[in-house]
Amino acid sequence: MAAKCPECGHTLKIWNIRAECPYCGVNIPNHKWEERLDQDADFAERAFAKFHYKLSNFKSAVWGSKLRIVRLVLTFAPLIALLLPLYKFTVTLPFYSGTKTVSFLTFILDYLLEYDIGSVVTLFLGADVLGNAVRMVVIACLLLLLSVACGVLNFFVLLFAGINMRYMFNVVLNAISAVSFGVAAVFFMQFTTACESLGGGIITQCSLGYGFIVGVVLFLINFALNIVVGRGLKKQLKEQPSMQEFIDNEIAELRKAEAK
Repeated sequence: MAAKCPECGHTLKIWNIRAECPYCGVNIPNHKWEERLDQDADFAERAFAKFHYKLSNFKSAVWGSKLRIVRLVLTFAPLIALLLPLYKFTVTLPFYSGTKTVSFLTFILDYLLEYDIGSVVTLFLGADVLGNAVRMVVIACLLLLLSVACGVLNFFVLLFAGINMRYMFNVVLNAISAVSFGVAAVFFMQFTTACESLGGGIITQCSLGYGFIVGVVLFLINFALNIVVGRGLKKQLKEQPSMQEFIDNEIAELRKAEAK
């Protein structure tokens, strides 16, 4: 698209390389430079005012009150359950016998990273004898992974949502984590029943650990905290100036300070 003179509107040719317009003589690079400078300054001031508004909302939403600080700290609390015992079982073989306690961390380090995933999938899909037990434990482990993923994501969402003082996504993430953790316990109980039905005494004395209770309770506490804090955020948004009002007020104060 051909360039035009900003003053007279005539189309400039490719050979018009001088700074002045060949038709009206105006200096094109410096055309209304003071006006453009004022526009740039106004744009920068509004951009900074918008940033200040979002920063103020972020600080208020994340640590603006004691309850909000508690919410931030307890965001990490459910991760404690990853270190607590989730499952306990006794293995009895001809040349080995022992009791093992599994937490989420030991499950990742000692089982998930050590076993052949392809073999597990094969057992999951088609094994006649072990298939049901494998299906129960695989579904339980997938639910645990989902719960942990949502729990970790909850912290980052809390920070990003704080910019606009939102909270519903945090409520949803904690609900998913609590339900997934609880349902995983149910599938582990089904795994226990499936192991006991196999007979042969290979895996005996299976039982759930208290880590499941701690995890579900902590996720539910976070769920409730986000609802309570969210109500306060909604009320604050209604009472405080809108973004446009905040920007206009800050720019007016800048103008007043410059005039002194």
